[in-house]
Amino acid sequence: MYLTPRNFLVFIYLCFSFCIGQGLKLTISDYKPFPEKIFSLGIEPTQLEWSLVNKFLLLDENRTDLISLDHYGNLSLTSGFSNPNSRFGELIWMGVAPNGIRLIDRIENEIIFLDYRLNPIQTITLEHRIFPELATIDPWGRIYLYSKSYNGIFIFERAELNTIPFIDLSKEDQSFYCITDLASNQDGDLAVLFCDGSVKQYSRNGKIKFSTFTKINDPSFLVALANDWLVFNRQGKGESINSGDQLFIPNSSVPVTDIKTLDQSMAVLTKDHILILDVK
Repeated sequence: MYLTPRNFLVFIYLCFSFCIGQGLKLTISDYKPFPEKIFSLGIEPTQLEWSLVNKFLLLDENRTDLISLDHYGNLSLTSGFSNPNSRFGELIWMGVAPNGIRLIDRIENEIIFLDYRLNPIQTITLEHRIFPELATIDPWGRIYLYSKSYNGIFIFERAELNTIPFIDLSKEDQSFYCITDLASNQDGDLAVLFCDGSVKQYSRNGKIKFSTFTKINDPSFLVALANDWLVFNRQGKGESINSGDQLFIPNSSVPVTDIKTLDQSMAVLTKDHILILDVK
C-alpha cells in the first residue's frame, strides 16, 4: 500500500468506515491514493481493471492513455497512445484476457492486443462496422460487444468477430434498447443493465435466464460477484440483484468513476484514488 503522509489520516478514517446491506457487507481493505506522477502527467483515469500480481490498469479515454499501477504506486505507461499523430480514434474499453490486454477503438472499429507489459502486439479490424460502444470479457477471453448501430451484442472470439448477433435486441420486447453497462460472471453468463433500470441475464448460448428491475436511481455500473450481480450509481448507492440488499460506498469515494470486481473484492475508482472493498 502506498500512502503519502497527507493521506494517512484519510486512510485511518476509512479503515473504521463500513457499509452494510441487509445480508451483504462491504468492508474497506485498502485505500490507494494516486501518486503525484499521475496528476503531473495530466492523466484523469475514467476506467480501471484488475491486472496481474496486484496491479491495476487505468484508462484515460479522453487522452487515450493506458497505464499500469502497482501496489507501491509505480507507473508503467504504454507507448504511442498519447501521440497527437496517433491514428487511434476513441478508446472506449479495456480488459484483461488470459493471454494479454485488449483495447477497443470505437471509431476505428478495431481491437488492439497488448501484452501484460503494455506493449502493442497486433490490431484486428472488425469485419462488420459495428462501432462498439460498450464491452465486457468472460473468463475465457470472449469479448461481448454492444453495437448501437446494429442494436445488438456481438461476440469476438479467437481473433474473429461472429457476424451473427449473440443478442439481437430488435427481436426483444421493444424495437430499440438503450444499454448502460455489460458484465460477465465466473460461469460466462452475460448480464446487461439497461437505461430503464432493468437487468437481464443471458446464458452462454444467448438464452435469457432472468429479468428484473433495480431500485437504484440512475444506475451506472453492473458488476459480477460470484453468483450475484451488483448495481451501483455514481453516488455510491448499490443493490444486490439476487437478495435486494442495499449497499453504500463511503461518501469520501463518490462520485464513482468506475467499479470492477475480482473474486470477493471490489475496486472503486474516483478522481484521485482507488478504494478496495471486501464483499461478504
